[in-house]
Amino acid sequence: MDINLFSKCVKELIVENDRVDVPYLGSFTAEMQPATYSDRQTTIHPPYRKMSFHKAEISLEQGKLLLDKIMRESGVSQEQAGVELGWCLSRLSSELEGHKSCKLPGLGVMRANARNEFYFVPEDRLDIWPDGVGFEPISIKVSEEESSEAAGGDRSREHFSRAGRAPEQRSETPETTKAPEQPKQLIWDHFQEELADVASSIWKLRTGRLVLLILAALLVLFIIAAYVFTDEMSPILDRLLYTKEELELLRR
Repeated sequence: MDINLFSKCVKELIVENDRVDVPYLGSFTAEMQPATYSDRQTTIHPPYRKMSFHKAEISLEQGKLLLDKIMRESGVSQEQAGVELGWCLSRLSSELEGHKSCKLPGLGVMRANARNEFYFVPEDRLDIWPDGVGFEPISIKVSEEESSEAAGGDRSREHFSRAGRAPEQRSETPETTKAPEQPKQLIWDHFQEELADVASSIWKLRTGRLVLLILAALLVLFIIAAYVFTDEMSPILDRLLYTKEELELLRR
């Protein structure tokens, strides 16, 4: 049994289980992580399953789930599966103690520190959550490129409009015009599109727990919208906070 088969068995099991015990080595676990903000609070990262490793004394009986999987994949008896697993993990431990690193194809990298304590570093965007396939980070800030393109389009239209006027129609007094609020409008439009995408994703979820996570994300987006787009959200907030009679008394 080689490290590729070991990694394949662990990955397929962790997709359907929260814990995979490996005899002689330790336990791989997977835990749900909620949606989070980026450092500058300009991006919302979707929820995901985080995989980690904890070194522990695991018996063959505790590792029956993995041994049964190796039996099915290799077509050997349970006793032979235990022997082959022991050889594989012996080579893995030697690699960790000697080079402090051993790659698990499709999963990540096992590492060892100076005290030979093992830990696991998963691959970027490790796919161990089928229900989360297709989830992407949501940006809530317009990029500089979009802003410059929008500003460039305004200047082009202004230039074309001025070029089409007859010379006698040009005013000698420069007109004062209000600065365009294009970037803000772009942010609002982008927010509405992202909100629609999140709402559409809700219907594709398979478990009630995921629906609660998405609803929490929508609530966060609504709060952000209320803070950033005060003018646009004010009528909605008034209807949520006041009755019709109270609005009339407040002359709204």
